[in-house]
Amino acid sequence: MASTAEAGTEGYDSQWVEHWKQGVPPGQLWDAGKPSPYLAHLLDSKQLDVAGKRVLVPGCGRGYDVFAFAQAGAAPAVGLDLSPEAVAAAAAERDSQLAHSPEVAARAELVAGSFFEYVHASGRPFDVGFDYTFLCALHPDMRKDWAAGWARLLAPGAELVTIIFPVGPGFVGNPPWQVSPELYEELLLPAGFEQTELTQIPPHLSHKGRGGREWLGRWRRVDSSSNGNGSGTDGAAGDASTHSSSTAVSRM
Repeated sequence: MASTAEAGTEGYDSQWVEHWKQGVPPGQLWDAGKPSPYLAHLLDSKQLDVAGKRVLVPGCGRGYDVFAFAQAGAAPAVGLDLSPEAVAAAAAERDSQLAHSPEVAARAELVAGSFFEYVHASGRPFDVGFDYTFLCALHPDMRKDWAAGWARLLAPGAELVTIIFPVGPGFVGNPPWQVSPELYEELLLPAGFEQTELTQIPPHLSHKGRGGREWLGRWRRVDSSSNGNGSGTDGAAGDASTHSSSTAVSRM
């Protein structure tokens, strides 16, 4: 029998699927209409080099960030979303945006499924994870499972890049849930990650309306076999999710 928490999160998840069934127009609701400006900055400046690396973007929605990774050389860049309608919308966007770059389009994989159950068809872990407006869309009861999920999906030494949003007051009681750099530390450090960078994102490199509310957090998945401080990693990665039916919800 499902616990009260599990039953509650299952109902919570369904709202995102329903939104996509009803239609999420480009550039409306949580669809920003383009990749994260700060992600584009990191990729263009080579501060984040993903050439030849395996990248996962959960809650990908229409896939703008996925395509940015593919264009930067990720192989593959995988966009994951619970909603089949979101994945279909992303596929249409890929066909339009990358119509003249078939080799790039081929590296942009789109999958409908749950972040908490997902394993790539190759069985291999990822080199880079990108988390933006994913944690803040999850029910707060699912946060520890989120951290364990990333520990499971990323290879030792891999990088998790997080854009922490929304930071600050005004987001209490409903999604996007208010988050903070401290929350990410509380979740990721015990799950086997170490922080490598934390900085506030300049407002002009945020989507419209999000300036001043975004931070960059970068984390390395600790290899517990070579670092005694990573003792929590294997346990976090091995734990079965208590919300296995829950979603890689669409991006806000």
